[in-house]
Amino acid sequence: MNVINESDLDIEGILATQIPEYVEQPTQEVREEQPAPQVEAQPENSAKSFIGTKLGHKIGSMNHIDKEETKKMVEDKKLSRIGESIQQNVEFREGWIDVDRALLGGRSIFYPEDWQFRIRPATVEAIRNWSAIDDENALSIDDVFNEILKSCLSIVTPMGPLPWSNIRSWDRFFFILLIREYTFVQGESKIEFSEDCPNCDNPVPFTLRSTSLDYDLPDPEVMGMFDKQEQNWLIVPEDYDVPEDPITLYLPTLEKDANIKAWMIQRYQEKKKIDTIFIKFLPWLAPKISKDTTIANRQIREYEMKFKSWDTEMFSLMDDVIRNIVVTPATNMITTCPTCGEEVTTQIRFQDGVRSLFSMANKHKKFGKK
Repeated sequence: MNVINESDLDIEGILATQIPEYVEQPTQEVREEQPAPQVEAQPENSAKSFIGTKLGHKIGSMNHIDKEETKKMVEDKKLSRIGESIQQNVEFREGWIDVDRALLGGRSIFYPEDWQFRIRPATVEAIRNWSAIDDENALSIDDVFNEILKSCLSIVTPMGPLPWSNIRSWDRFFFILLIREYTFVQGESKIEFSEDCPNCDNPVPFTLRSTSLDYDLPDPEVMGMFDKQEQNWLIVPEDYDVPEDPITLYLPTLEKDANIKAWMIQRYQEKKKIDTIFIKFLPWLAPKISKDTTIANRQIREYEMKFKSWDTEMFSLMDDVIRNIVVTPATNMITTCPTCGEEVTTQIRFQDGVRSLFSMANKHKKFGKK
């Protein structure tokens, strides 16, 4: 087997590492670990198909009585929705909690209105895996990020639960931070750093939270072309003096990113070339990409032929379109200097590496300097 160059696999920074064990089947049964209510098998192409051999603790499988009991428990234990009062003293720490969609801000439009996100604290096993993360290996970071999401994020819809990998590519770190905040709800582990104020030279403290993240969203005029119901973009090139047929663009998801990366890995192993410019467009051109690389080959070939049929005008237009509809997470944090009131900007960073995200602040005396 050929050695994969890691930099080759990072052609598009948004692409996550492949998600394990995806088996495409017409029906799927999902069980909770304790207790184990069973979800009825769904017809072919149902929204209940899942990624992975199982996705445990499915909230969506609860019956009406279970839901009422859970609701009462949430009220009794004061399990407020994430974002409303996550910093309060939460007694019950093992269950799921609803995520307030308002936290997504303008990005909420990129999910169907009837989707509900739920998270739970990271397990001891997940944190143990996190402690072994290699800060210098992007693939290792992707793997552990996805394991955290796999065990701690649930999507509930009227049609039943959906895999965690249906979240949009740009929201992965946002949900990781939400899970982190619920895991360390008492503030046991903070990511803090400071930046000198450019106006008065005094240190300005920064604390990384989910609410610290900022996103560059499409402008209102462009958002007018987004179909909330269908969750896609319909672009009409003739409106921009380009004589081509209308084209539908689809939102990038972690599942799609992962399956594209699996396909890329196979191509590199077979010493086959990859058009890196085409890869930039692929997550938008395809509604789905199969986990089966044989099927993915056929799918991707079809989209690549469409891509290569574009003339210069069409390519230039589509390049503009992608740049204007992508949601870009900012790498900066902004706050106000407590001394002089000047606005201060700094880069998001981890002084102790990415592994500090899920590292518990030790109460005992530190062993060594590493």
